[in-house]
Amino acid sequence: MKIIAQGSDRGSPQNEDMIGQSADAVWLLDGATSLGPSRFAVSEARWLVEKVSAALETVRGGIEDRLRAVIATVRVDYESFGPIAAEAFAMPSAGLCWVRRDGDVLEIATLGDVKAWVIAPEGSQRVFGGGALEELDAKSLEVLQQVQAEHGPLSLAAARVFVDPTLRDKRALMNTQDGYWVLSLDPACLKGLEIVRVPVAEVTHILMATDGFYDLWKTYGVPFDEVFAGLLAGEGAALTERLRAIERADPDGVTYPRFKIHDDASFVLIAA
Repeated sequence: MKIIAQGSDRGSPQNEDMIGQSADAVWLLDGATSLGPSRFAVSEARWLVEKVSAALETVRGGIEDRLRAVIATVRVDYESFGPIAAEAFAMPSAGLCWVRRDGDVLEIATLGDVKAWVIAPEGSQRVFGGGALEELDAKSLEVLQQVQAEHGPLSLAAARVFVDPTLRDKRALMNTQDGYWVLSLDPACLKGLEIVRVPVAEVTHILMATDGFYDLWKTYGVPFDEVFAGLLAGEGAALTERLRAIERADPDGVTYPRFKIHDDASFVLIAA
């Protein structure tokens, strides 16, 4: 298993995505932008992905055991700065995609909306990750569009004033049966960890991406095969700039509704 391309482009002053690897695994984290104040010099999302990634480098065992140990370690560190807030929207969280080679099998684990595209030798693809969080995000975007329709032309920053209560309500569903699952400081989040094991012989490549990058084909209409070929050719930076150009041309989210002009955009392409 080898990383053949990777990139992470911040969409705001702090990049809340994080790429990491250990001797036997590669992972991609997407910190959920905080809806409350931070107790650190950086955002709580940035703090979380840094701490989780660093802790994952040293733990061993199955993915669930590793994450359980990481959560315990990072939670102690977090609580040394003060108690965890009672409100779910104020607890730091992150999406996760993880790939580990275990002999002749690839272990792929996901939490939240960081996804893995698994490419077979004949070119077909399977996608893992997303789920309920994507559905809730789509409903929140419908609220944003209603706000824009009712109040006329608004910048995305101005529209967020009206949408933030909806986003807090969504965040309150974090790690509940009626909501969505995402990595947090509560080990209960592991109830939603999705793990698949795929024979190495059935895979040539795995592409992990955060929503800020996979919007390029999921939302902005660039064919996936074109993106995949570009990444194989070493054109990750050019593809990221293409993504940003589309977003700059639509700063108010009229053509492509979204919560901010730019999201952090990250990818990791692995040869199995």
